[in-house]
Amino acid sequence: MKPSAYPALSLLFILFSSVWISCKKEAAPEKSVAMQAPFVTVEAKDVPIYTEYAAQTSGDIDLDLVSRVDGTLTGIHFKDGQFVKKGQLLYTIDPLPYETQVEQVRGQVAMAQSRLANAQEELNRIKPLAEMNAVSKRELDAATANFQAAKANYSSASASLKNQQLEKSYCQITALMDGIIGISKVEVGDYISRMSATSKLNTLSKLDVVGAKFTVSETQYLQHVKALKAGDKNAFDQIEMVLSDGTVHPYKGKLDYADNRIDPTTGTMTVKASFPNPDKTLRSGQFCKVRFASHTEKNALVVPQKAVTEMQGIFQVNTLNEKNVLEVKIVEVGSKVDENWVITKGLHSGDRVAIIGNQFMQPGMPVVPVPYVAEPLKKLTQAN
Repeated sequence: MKPSAYPALSLLFILFSSVWISCKKEAAPEKSVAMQAPFVTVEAKDVPIYTEYAAQTSGDIDLDLVSRVDGTLTGIHFKDGQFVKKGQLLYTIDPLPYETQVEQVRGQVAMAQSRLANAQEELNRIKPLAEMNAVSKRELDAATANFQAAKANYSSASASLKNQQLEKSYCQITALMDGIIGISKVEVGDYISRMSATSKLNTLSKLDVVGAKFTVSETQYLQHVKALKAGDKNAFDQIEMVLSDGTVHPYKGKLDYADNRIDPTTGTMTVKASFPNPDKTLRSGQFCKVRFASHTEKNALVVPQKAVTEMQGIFQVNTLNEKNVLEVKIVEVGSKVDENWVITKGLHSGDRVAIIGNQFMQPGMPVVPVPYVAEPLKKLTQAN
């Protein structure tokens, strides 16, 4: 071999060695990093179990404002949704036709009053003459009858005048109570007819106290009756309202009334609860849930609902063993309490339940446990 070939072979060997070492380094497996898994430690504690019912709110008084006269709407004297006071003018309807009728009837009253005065004078003239037999009894009877007729005609005309004045007063619609006015269903210039749908102008609601109507089954009603007989007098005096966004109304309610019968078609009874509403947060027509503690479950095991998965009616949770490895356990669930679920079978006090919420975490995988911080239960701030 020629001496010039040695440097070339040395260079080729060095390049091959570098490539082989680089490939070996790339092929070396990287060390996996365990994922963090929030967990809660199961503890036995007494848990109040709530019974919930779907409900809808209504004002303490929801007053429909209905026109009692026909005519053109000439004025709206409020802003939709504002608070109005008792006696405040809300709507005006053109009073001109009713003013004309008042004047016409007032003229009839004047004529009837004049006739009554004449009949009274005639009767006063004839009565002493009849006592002296200067006129016949027939003339006295005629004068008496004429006076009675004039008197009745005057009374009728006066009553008609009062009625026309009352009709005219209906052209001004005022608030019968303090409350919150709704959105007007008519506009200025609309013709209002008391015999059609246009007669309903608006709704005025008194919202210092708000009611919530719901239905209970016959079985539930009997259970509550038994609770009352057993001495639980406060069963219906600590009712809570949960709004559609999950917030809890800060004021407790109490049972207002229950229907006097069970509806035979549905097997349910209508019940109404009342809730203080000093800050006017609640409005009529809201959908909500009402709930109250039906009983207390002793030594219950509770886990967040996020930790429980369900598939085809089978409930399961992921637990952490002593080596921080995920294990699946089949459980049985009971009542829901706020954001939690009561576990009736499958767990023990002290078990660590993981809330993984991550599709990359699988049973048998080691994880790094971190304490789970639950979101605070949403609750409306009580007004000062």
